[in-house]
Amino acid sequence: MNMLKRHLSLIVPLLALLFSLQSIVLVNRAISIKEDKLSQSYSILLATTQKIGFDFIAKNIKEAKSLSLINPDFLLDRLKQNMSDTNLLSIKKDLPFFYSLKLSTFPDQNRLEEINRTLLKIPGITKVESFSKTHNQVYRLLFLIKMNVWVFGALLTFLSILLMIRQIQIWRFEHSERMEIMSFLGAPFWIRNGILFQLAIIDSIITSIFITLGAIYLSYQNTFKEIANALEIQGDIFNFGGDFLMLLLVAIGVSFFSVLVVILSQRRV
Repeated sequence: MNMLKRHLSLIVPLLALLFSLQSIVLVNRAISIKEDKLSQSYSILLATTQKIGFDFIAKNIKEAKSLSLINPDFLLDRLKQNMSDTNLLSIKKDLPFFYSLKLSTFPDQNRLEEINRTLLKIPGITKVESFSKTHNQVYRLLFLIKMNVWVFGALLTFLSILLMIRQIQIWRFEHSERMEIMSFLGAPFWIRNGILFQLAIIDSIITSIFITLGAIYLSYQNTFKEIANALEIQGDIFNFGGDFLMLLLVAIGVSFFSVLVVILSQRRV
């Protein structure tokens, strides 16, 4: 029972730390997929006095992905009932060319304003409609979600490391006599404190496995799938093998850091 409590005392803060890290990774992947989806459906409307080519636009806008000419017939069809053919032809003759410009990425607010200014400087372009209000609302929402997750993760990480250092101090106190004997015998510090590193590695492996199993379980839940479909996140945000390796390395790294902090603090005392 004491052994179980000893391990749980380090596993619990490690769980909080790795949970926050896994959450950050999953949310960032989901937002990246959402941004890619938005960039595919998002387009900027251009009105020009002359025909323009994509190559010319691409030289000025690095994010330019495609440029397509919009047929104005659907606008003229609405006017047919109230206008004569002569007037209709006259209006068609004076109509500007309309283009739909698609971007390869979902730009932030500052970049979108810069794109607008650049497009208006191109000869022949008289009007640019980027639907900036709707775009900025979506972008700010995604940015707010990212920031909240990062702040939440940073706070959990800080508190988790403090708890881990506290628990490792307790471990060191429990094994202090053994460490003193090994010190008298001239053993190097990594052998004297080997039990601390060993416990840290074991708990890191257990915690990484637990978080990975939790992610696998989540991926099979119908509720999660329904939420992902509702948010139009059809891409796979899970990478169990890569995530497990990342979690394990982070857990071991943070655990070793905590052990070294305890060792160095005891040396100063």
